[in-house]
Amino acid sequence: MIATLLSACTTASVPLGKANQQPSLIQQPVFRMSDGTELFAQQWPSPGKAKAHLLLLHGFNEYPGAFDEVGQAFAQQGVTVWAYDQRGFGRSPYRGLWSSAERMATDARQVTQVLRKMYPKQPLYLAGTSMGGAVALLAAGSGDLKVDGIILLAPAVWTSETQPFYQRWSLELAKRFTPAWSPTGEGLNIRPTDNIELLKRIWQSPWMIRKSRIDTVAGLVELMNQASAAASQVKVPVLLLYGEKDQLVPKKPIDQLWARLPKTGKTQQIRYPNGWHLLMRDLQGPKVIGDMMTWMAKPQ
Repeated sequence: MIATLLSACTTASVPLGKANQQPSLIQQPVFRMSDGTELFAQQWPSPGKAKAHLLLLHGFNEYPGAFDEVGQAFAQQGVTVWAYDQRGFGRSPYRGLWSSAERMATDARQVTQVLRKMYPKQPLYLAGTSMGGAVALLAAGSGDLKVDGIILLAPAVWTSETQPFYQRWSLELAKRFTPAWSPTGEGLNIRPTDNIELLKRIWQSPWMIRKSRIDTVAGLVELMNQASAAASQVKVPVLLLYGEKDQLVPKKPIDQLWARLPKTGKTQQIRYPNGWHLLMRDLQGPKVIGDMMTWMAKPQ
């Protein structure tokens, strides 16, 4: 009985691979990381020679296929889009379990390294939405990220210090005593976008995670803390995008992030009065994508 109770209080995480090798694209569409972990990927190629390449990092519980319309829209305008299942999400190993903020940031740097080697003479940008934005921010602020710029779309930077005390305490207690508890979040009445039809489609995918372990949520919070702290160390231009109707990431953490970011080169912030959390996939998504295209085309 005691063993059963203790096992329920054990935090699970994604085991790291033990290999030590060069990251690579072993076959389309799979990226192999330096520790041997294979991450499934998706590509939306430009029909002609690409003006640029864009690596897109998905949000919490999502998967690359949730950006199918987005990938097609960029491809039609001459930008080839790449996306991969981040560790613990989509089709990646140990689905539903958290790895670490550092490893996820390392994965992003290694995939950009592979793409840079494949397309050395074309611009390369890293974009992240929500959790993916936090990963992109940490990748740029805590290591050598060889990209021409990063695009942060409603980045998850709601740090512990900006969360209500009861929220911090309840998460800490749940993580300590019931880390495997996986609530659905239903009943919170949070609206991520005004594009309801798209939301229904991505929610029905078998690759979407519908219940999140408490220890995975705690890992996300730690990622947000580290990403926010790394903001002042970013050395590449940043495009920060945020919707005023966002119900998942409050305005205050975004304001604090903007204050911390170095104003390097073409670094810019755009706010959308009618924007929600899933900016590129909102009903006004084409405008957001157009702004991203314009920014990427600007000289450094």
